[in-house]
Amino acid sequence: MIFNGIQKDYITVLRGRTRPAWTSKGELKFVKVPVLIKHDGFTDLQRKKEDMAGWLIHEEYKKLEFHDEPNRLYLAKVESEMRLEEYSYWAEGEIEFICKEKYSKEKYLLVNLTSTNIIGGYRSTNWKTKTTFATNQSGYEIIFKSPGKTELHDIGKIKLNYNFIAGDVLQIDYSKRKVTVNGSDITNAVVILQSNFMKLPIGQVEFSANHNTEFYYNERFY
Repeated sequence: MIFNGIQKDYITVLRGRTRPAWTSKGELKFVKVPVLIKHDGFTDLQRKKEDMAGWLIHEEYKKLEFHDEPNRLYLAKVESEMRLEEYSYWAEGEIEFICKEKYSKEKYLLVNLTSTNIIGGYRSTNWKTKTTFATNQSGYEIIFKSPGKTELHDIGKIKLNYNFIAGDVLQIDYSKRKVTVNGSDITNAVVILQSNFMKLPIGQVEFSANHNTEFYYNERFY
């Protein structure tokens, strides 16, 4: 088990972990993880309890990973106190996580003028782009389309009015509605009225951009 990018070598996850097979929209999800904690006596156990509290207790949701689900991540946090049954050199308990999202690890797509991809998962998802300009360019545009009954139709479009120079790095973050160039936020200055920030839908999506663009997203399962 890895939480917030950290794995504790004194914790062993036991069999019997419970995770929801599926959930309704807006419903809280609980993941219960039985654990065994190795220690060298009461004093050492108290130290490890403090260490676990600093590791597990946060106001914000953090990434939660399990080794038997190598391509899945949960956004989770711990709110309830963990009770332990304590023995001479080990303790047993259960960590209960509240999860608000489950998604894949990050997916990568290179949009080379036009690219088509199948977006998996069960729900629409956030996305990011990175474009490094090889030459000077006036303006930038990226469009997402999905199949309609008779033809492709636009589902998202970002159009920027900016004079890019060779070497500029443009990044767009949908979740923050943010546009940066070389790390500087230029959102209010460059996004023009025809733009339409939208989440990335599941299914077939055609991407087009007027400069080679790295596209990043996670498939979302709830």
